[in-house]
Amino acid sequence: MSTVCRVPHCDLPTASRYSGHCRRHKSIIRRQGHHEQRAVRRSELHSYCDRVRRRIAKNAESPVWAELESRWQDLIASARTDADRRVGNRYQRAAANELVNIAADVPFWSVAVTVCAIFMLQHDLPHRFASDAAFRIQLARRVRSLSGRHRGIRDDDKSLKQQWVYRELRPKVGAILGQKLWVVFGAVGLQLGALEERDREQERAEKQRFYEAMRELK
Repeated sequence: MSTVCRVPHCDLPTASRYSGHCRRHKSIIRRQGHHEQRAVRRSELHSYCDRVRRRIAKNAESPVWAELESRWQDLIASARTDADRRVGNRYQRAAANELVNIAADVPFWSVAVTVCAIFMLQHDLPHRFASDAAFRIQLARRVRSLSGRHRGIRDDDKSLKQQWVYRELRPKVGAILGQKLWVVFGAVGLQLGALEERDREQERAEKQRFYEAMRELK
């Protein structure tokens, strides 16, 4: 006899006797990292990417960017070594292959801007991410989407049209990939989010001082 999905207010039976979730929630968790997590879309990140670029331009002479790129290159070099291993953890090896593919297709700055934009989004809207695990999965999915190597084209016999086919990112691989991105870019991403908040606070304080000065006019 099947049991009920453990997600609150979901009365659907579990996908199998060994699963704690129904098919729908099991699929969401597999793709997004948490049953309440919604995918972070490219359009949602657009304004945050612009903020990151402006912040980078404002600090163009900072040595942080060269160090960040060096750390990224070190990560990719390590990933190439792991990807060539014939033995070892298959999920680690798969995550290494994902990194190698991303580095082959995507410039460092595109990766850096995207990752930092996601950290800014988290800083502004912390409840946008249902858990730390979901955040790492979203980080991995968005950076992975910058490369086209995970998708292909197939012919649909019914519509007689070509359709995009996407190779899903396995949850354990996504968690590893997201963690590696967090280690390299996390400190910078968090700092950029804090700087944006500081500037907004200063702007609000200036407006408040202006309104108070207006009230004192005679």
